[in-house]
Amino acid sequence: MDLSDSQANVAMEFAKEVSSSALKNGAAVAGMVGEYVQRGPEGVGWLSFMGGAVSIALGLLGFLNIADLILDPLEYVVNGYQTVFGVVVCLLEAPDEWITSNAKLTQARDFIQEYARFLYTCGGRGLFYLFQGTLAMSLDTYTVTFIVGCYMCGLGVVNIAMQYGYFQDPAAPRRNADVYIHVT
Repeated sequence: MDLSDSQANVAMEFAKEVSSSALKNGAAVAGMVGEYVQRGPEGVGWLSFMGGAVSIALGLLGFLNIADLILDPLEYVVNGYQTVFGVVVCLLEAPDEWITSNAKLTQARDFIQEYARFLYTCGGRGLFYLFQGTLAMSLDTYTVTFIVGCYMCGLGVVNIAMQYGYFQDPAAPRRNADVYIHVT
C-alpha cells in the first residue's frame, strides 16, 4: 500500500501528536507516583493497594476469556494467581480502619500475618511484588497487564530500598515493624 505525500505527512503529524501527549501524560503520572514514594511507607502503601486492586481486576477479566481455559490453560491459572496475589496486596496495604471494621478481613489479615510473616517486612513485600510483577509481565507483552507488571516490579524495588532506609524518615516508625520477629 503506497501512501501519497499528503497522507504520509498527516500520519506523521498524528504520530507526533500522540507521542507528545503520551510523554506529557506519562511524565505527569510519574511525578504523581514520585510524590507518593516521597511520602514514605504510607504513600507507597497506597500505591501498592492500587496495584493490588488493578491486579484483581485484570485477573478476574482474564477469567472471562473461557477460550484460554482450553487453548492456554497456563495463562488461565496465572490469572488465578494474579487475582489471589492482588487480594493479598490489598489486605496488606489497606488502612487498618477498613480491615478492623470487618471480621472476615481481620481474619484474613491475621492468617497472612501468621503464615506469611515475610510480607511484614519491606524487603519481603518487595520480593513478593517483584515476583507478582514478573509473573504479570510474562503473560503478555505491551498490554495493560504488562504495564501493571512493570508497576508492581517498580513497587518491589521501592519496598526493597525502603528495607534499607531509603524513601523514609529514619525517625518514623517502620510499617508493621511490631509484627515481625527481630533477632538481635
